[in-house]
Amino acid sequence: MSAPAATTATDGITAAPEPIRAVFYGRKNRTDAIALRLLRQQYSLCERVFRPRVVITHCFYDLPADVDSATLHDAGLPRREGGWRELAASLSVPEPGYDLIVSEKAERLSRDPFEILDRERLAAQHCVPIAYATEPWNPVLEMLPQARALTAFLRRRVLGASYFTIGNLYMSGQGV
Repeated sequence: MSAPAATTATDGITAAPEPIRAVFYGRKNRTDAIALRLLRQQYSLCERVFRPRVVITHCFYDLPADVDSATLHDAGLPRREGGWRELAASLSVPEPGYDLIVSEKAERLSRDPFEILDRERLAAQHCVPIAYATEPWNPVLEMLPQARALTAFLRRRVLGASYFTIGNLYMSGQGV
């Protein structure tokens, strides 16, 4: 006769998977009403394509000239937190609030292919992948929330420890 199975308050309840937090990046070379409508379409496409897996938490986009926030709001655009320069600066923050950059297509990063590569490389150096709405979804991206949790755990462990690396101990003459 087998032992009865243990029951808990969470039996039968499965936790919903944590969504991937994303930042939207868009760009237009004009500032007229048509350009703002097209920028809104870029954002809407990213929302629609990535919605089942991704929650857009931040929005960055570049326009060739400043446009007041009321005009952006009237065009249906989300609050702008800056352009590429500000997005690039946020990549180096230990917890930027996002796991992924989403954009309509690579040409939205820049029209210059070398600048696209530089921007993709910069994001990769900070372990933030870029996904494009016009390309197939990469299933590896599903692991981003788990990677974020692991990184936070490791940060807590390292910051709470009284040492950093064995290499530092060895270099200080204490040897291993």
